[in-house]
Amino acid sequence: MEFGRIHCVVVATKAGEVVYERYYDRYTELDKAEVRAAFQQATDSINLANDNQDFVGAFREGCFVFIPTMDLVFYALGSGEYDEMALSGVLRVIMISIADVVGKPPTESVFFEKYARIASVIDEVVNEVGTEAITAPLHRTLSMCGATSVVDRNFSSAAGCS
Repeated sequence: MEFGRIHCVVVATKAGEVVYERYYDRYTELDKAEVRAAFQQATDSINLANDNQDFVGAFREGCFVFIPTMDLVFYALGSGEYDEMALSGVLRVIMISIADVVGKPPTESVFFEKYARIASVIDEVVNEVGTEAITAPLHRTLSMCGATSVVDRNFSSAAGCS
């Protein structure tokens, strides 16, 4: 069973200038440039006037989703269970969380004004989503073995449950 993961979150202006990017995997600079190029190529082929509409693209074995809003475009690249629906949900939670934390909708000027807070919000959302994706299947497996918590994992393994 492939759990998948979120590989990166990028925020750029509608003109294509990167305002924020965070890679959760080890990518070389060449790989990062390829990701940015794929995002930009997909963005160039649509009308960005459609704010808050989801757009989907493919990159290698994964997929990406991007959502234009205000003067920014939010991108997320994922694989496995992080399909189009999941990535869209993650981006929407990120956008709502930023607006809640800084008290304004996300724009380029807000990003530069509150960069550290916004970076923390994005990391927290992505980490929380990743934790839920890992712990839900683990809890199902442990409950089938009679374990009630992650701490019981070692005891389940010792009892022959894998």
